[in-house]
Amino acid sequence: MKRIIYIFVSVFVFVLILGSCKDQKDIYQEWVKPGGYVYPERATGLTSNSGYNRALIKWAYPKDPAVTHGTLYWSSRTDSINIDYSLYVGQDSIKVYVPNLREQSYGFEVVNYDKEGNISVPSEEIVSPYAGIWLATHAERQINGAEMNGTDAVVNTGFGTDEMIETEYRYVNTEGDTVVLPEKQGLSTASIILPNAAVGTRFQFHSSYCPSNGIDTVWNEWRTAALPIAGFISPKSEWTVTTNTTNATDPNKIFDGVIGTGNHTGNGWWGRNNVYPKIVQIDLQKEYMVNRFRLWQNRDNSLVLRTLNNVSAYLSNKPFNMSATFASDRTTTDPTFTHALYNSSTIFWNGTSNWNRALGGYFSVRYMAIVIFNSRRNGSAIQELEFYGYEIPEEE
Repeated sequence: MKRIIYIFVSVFVFVLILGSCKDQKDIYQEWVKPGGYVYPERATGLTSNSGYNRALIKWAYPKDPAVTHGTLYWSSRTDSINIDYSLYVGQDSIKVYVPNLREQSYGFEVVNYDKEGNISVPSEEIVSPYAGIWLATHAERQINGAEMNGTDAVVNTGFGTDEMIETEYRYVNTEGDTVVLPEKQGLSTASIILPNAAVGTRFQFHSSYCPSNGIDTVWNEWRTAALPIAGFISPKSEWTVTTNTTNATDPNKIFDGVIGTGNHTGNGWWGRNNVYPKIVQIDLQKEYMVNRFRLWQNRDNSLVLRTLNNVSAYLSNKPFNMSATFASDRTTTDPTFTHALYNSSTIFWNGTSNWNRALGGYFSVRYMAIVIFNSRRNGSAIQELEFYGYEIPEEE
């Protein structure tokens, strides 16, 4: 009896399993193709490069001759570009530029199709285009200043910054024309020359940048240098010179532009008496940014024409007391001198034709006092005084 029951149960289970398999076959039958599903060759070697609001997507030309076309998708397949591979015959790779992208990460997919419409497994690539936000994180080249050297301006700068390519300049020349310098400044240089630049004008500059895998070089907006080009400040007719001594020649001759080799009675100033200290005050009538001055006693090698010995110079934006007294060590307690913006002293030797003094920075100067403490021979003479820097523009 038990044996009959076992046989019955076994037959029942077999019939049940057979019926279940039949049901499963019916369910999946519509998805099964005779001979199996056909997958065309997927896109291989998929790579990308970021660009300025765009991307370059690249992959290998299909080796499977059955592949006829493909589709490049992005933005969760809401945007796409169809690719007809017949247009790329003979090429090793497919290159597609995708424009009008925002500054964010994008997931790109490439799928291939054959002529029957079979679809390949997708290939995926992540790309992040760059634009204004990326550019704003990059520092511009540092400009340390510009000063004339002969007829050209030498611009001193810092070296290139991260992902910078080069820097371009435009400036005003001596003819009043705005010109763009053909030469670009590379990353490893810290200076550049602006030929025939106009003193006191401000040049402009901007730099280009590109990521290491980028396809687009992007330029910053033009920027104006914080400081004008410094150089020789041409003497103005309104400048005045006064002294506290008897003048054998007109003191204003120290701005006559003549640095001669003859006797100082012919050019320059000569204070003939032997009363010291002699104070020569220059009033520029308004403030100038000054970073250097040069005081000439005489260019002639004839030592009899060189009279200066111990000399001090003071710069200020307020007038000096022409009656100030000085101690034997050439110091003074007069506040118009002690509160000066800058002061320096030198000794003129017989072989010294001029005192060329860099100030180590810019000072806003209207007045200068030259204090002469003694003489090597008859009186004291200054043949020419030169200021270097720039005239302060009205907007400053």
